[in-house]
Amino acid sequence: MNEITIVEYQDQRVLTTNQLAEVYGTVVNNIKNNFANHKERFIEGKHYYCLEGESLKVFKNEVNNIDLVAPKVNKLYLWTEQGASRHCKILDTDQAWQQFDVLEKNYFRVKEVMPQLNNLSPQLQLL
Repeated sequence: MNEITIVEYQDQRVLTTNQLAEVYGTVVNNIKNNFANHKERFIEGKHYYCLEGESLKVFKNEVNNIDLVAPKVNKLYLWTEQGASRHCKILDTDQAWQQFDVLEKNYFRVKEVMPQLNNLSPQLQLL
């Protein structure tokens, strides 16, 4: 898996639809269609965030990587860990399950590990 640009929204790691499609080895339209076909299984604020209008404008201004969000996009979905998991289940491919394991261990869990590192003595932090 290529290195993923870290995206945070409301103090949690999220993935854009483009990132999710890339990680799962599918096309963006598959993610969009799966969401449209199973929208009742997703809860906004828990599984995803939908940014439009002013919230999208603010988010675009905060994102350091200008290629992360297309300039003319008027709606952006950001997927939480739980949303990424649901997409994995819907896709149900070996690659999607393998990549979700990687996301779970290396992308979404980093913030949980960091406080533990901050509690170490200064000598141990340098190791």
